[in-house]
Amino acid sequence: MEPSMSAATVESPQEIVAHIDQKAVRLSALLRDIDNHPIALNSELRDRLDEILEMLACRVTATRALLRQAGGELTGAGNAA
Repeated sequence: MEPSMSAATVESPQEIVAHIDQKAVRLSALLRDIDNHPIALNSELRDRLDEILEMLACRVTATRALLRQAGGELTGAGNAA
C-alpha cells in the first residue's frame, strides 16, 4: 500500500485521544493490580512504569486542551459570520 492511500484511514484527533485514553486506563489498571497483588518487580521498573503513565496523562491532557481550543476557534469562527 502506498503512503498516500493509508492517509485515508487516518483517525481524527478525538479518536486518537480516545485511543490513548483507553491505553492509559489499561496501564493504570495493570499498575493497580501490581500494587494490590505484589509480584517480584524491580523497583526501577515500577518507577519507569509510573513515569510512562504520567507522560501519557500529560499528553492526553495537553491534547484535550488543544482540541478544546481548536473547537472554540471553530465555534468562534462560525459565530463571527
